Amino acid sequence: MLNLNQTVWRKGKMRKLLSVMTLFVISLLSLSLVSALNSADLTVESVRVNGDYISFNTATGEATETLAVEEGQTLEVRLGVHSTNGVNDVEADAKISGFEYSDEVSLSDSTPLFDVAANTTKYVNLEVEVPRELDADNYWLRLRVLDRNSTALVWNIPLQIETARNGLDIAEVSFSPSTTVRAGRSLLATVLLQNHGHRDQHDVKVTVAIPELGVSAVEYVDVDAADGAAADGDSNDYEDVPEMFLPIPANAAAGDYEVQVTADFNRYDSASQTYTVRVLENELFQPEAEEVLVLAVGPEVQNVAAGSKATYAVALNNEGSRSRAYLVSATTGSWATTAVSESLVVLESGRSRVVYVDVTAAENAPAGLQTVTVAISSDGEVLETVSLSANVVAAPARRSVDLRTGVEIAVIVLVVLLVIIGLIVGFSRLRKDEGGEQTYY
Repeated sequence: MLNLNQTVWRKGKMRKLLSVMTLFVISLLSLSLVSALNSADLTVESVRVNGDYISFNTATGEATETLAVEEGQTLEVRLGVHSTNGVNDVEADAKISGFEYSDEVSLSDSTPLFDVAANTTKYVNLEVEVPRELDADNYWLRLRVLDRNSTALVWNIPLQIETARNGLDIAEVSFSPSTTVRAGRSLLATVLLQNHGHRDQHDVKVTVAIPELGVSAVEYVDVDAADGAAADGDSNDYEDVPEMFLPIPANAAAGDYEVQVTADFNRYDSASQTYTVRVLENELFQPEAEEVLVLAVGPEVQNVAAGSKATYAVALNNEGSRSRAYLVSATTGSWATTAVSESLVVLESGRSRVVYVDVTAAENAPAGLQTVTVAISSDGEVLETVSLSANVVAAPARRSVDLRTGVEIAVIVLVVLLVIIGLIVGFSRLRKDEGGEQTYY
């Protein structure tokens, strides 16, 4: 009996000894783990992915659970970084490796450098987008916290990438003749849909619209899911939507317009893309540009004697956007007649010309202020009307002047004739006198 008790006592003592040794070994492992994961007095207090806390195996640094993630989902990571004594120039990053096209599509994110004060915890955020092209398989999300010259703190979170149940995207949109179209013509849109889910999508409504111009086109298509993974690992299926025409209004103003392409599927889901096209104006359908005619007249008031002529200068300046032909006319009452140097004037945009209006007062024109009306018209429409004034004064008595002038001229001619006759007579007598003396001697 004594031997049995001794045996039991010895077994109990051995169990206690084994428990103590096990606890000691675990403590050593924990101490070594903290030492291995501690980088320059840094520890990570918590890890959350999409709002959920992740627990880790302290011995391996690996998460104790595998996260199921759908293609196209974004992983939002939040790390709580703690320091006891304070540390500077720290950064954190997250990355998924093993994607064939990682050189074109980034599966990683990193923070700028940050500092952690002593006895504080700083939370930093990271985002990693899981591309739809990623194969449905197992991956690791690797998280690191590191500084300039210490061992990095590393955690690994297993991921199970899954195909979405209902997933549809607009893979590509092409426009014909191009992304530039002239107003009054049609824009042809070709849409390629991508089904990255594992369910068929029926009666997908595809809409292409230019809201600013009030034009749109709609087509309905079915997009089947791929029958298993393809040889290249692509589990997507594609469907071409029948060509859709968007008539561009003929009077559309030139400029860039937003084209919205939308695919509505599975009753409440949708995918959309936005593109930009340039519309060129169609001059034949543009509204008439404003026509501006600027006139200058000088002088507007002149004195004119009855039976005489006065001349007015009218300057026409075409400030419109296109060439115009102008008709110039002048009218008066019975007191005068008018004449225009150019009745038809053609001016290009920005050009000017001076037209002269001659007004001849009648012989019996009444004295006083009279009116001359000058009208400028184009395309059968009177654009401008200008009123000029002529102050008619009495004409001098021309007959008395002419008679007096005639008498004066006659007297002058008579005097000249008398002088000439006198000279002739004088010269004749002088010759006779010279001849008599010779005879006499």
